[in-house]
Amino acid sequence: MKLAIHGLGRMGMQIARKLAEAGHEVYAHNRSSEPIEEAVRYGCKAAHSKDDVVAAFGNKPALVWVMLPEDITDDEIAEWSALLSEGSTIINGANSDFRRTKDLNLVVQAAQKTLIDIGVSGGVWGYERGFPLMVGCDQESAVDHIAPILDDLTKPDGAWGYFGPSGSGNYVKMVHNAIEYGMMQS
Repeated sequence: MKLAIHGLGRMGMQIARKLAEAGHEVYAHNRSSEPIEEAVRYGCKAAHSKDDVVAAFGNKPALVWVMLPEDITDDEIAEWSALLSEGSTIINGANSDFRRTKDLNLVVQAAQKTLIDIGVSGGVWGYERGFPLMVGCDQESAVDHIAPILDDLTKPDGAWGYFGPSGSGNYVKMVHNAIEYGMMQS
């Protein structure tokens, strides 16, 4: 499957690497070039600008996974919504507030795109052990379409699940974090 990963921090780089190694065509995009060059060494293709990502998909619908800190994610996704072709899909991989995700979904839908929110867990071990992924989207068919990348990201011991409409993935991730942090504190 062809996709772009925007944000090559710890989690974004692991996702890009795991998908490239699984045979997906991954375009690596980041605001600084050093992580892009690292991703290229893992088999990704360089996308030094958003225009590079748009050009890689031409006039066809794109798939862009935004893996950035929560405080900048909404603006970045709104910008992608304006740039990508109609019918494109944007994945929000941030630990976003589920209520804000639902509002952002309206912005993306107004631009004739689809937003999928995915709560990503697994930390620094996700690459080796497989990521637990919590997915929300108004269009279950869009989730079905990206199932091959979700399946590859969960190998060998992770799992993914579709939890319902927009915001559901972020909501389940919030509950997951509350349980996890509570257990760590006890």
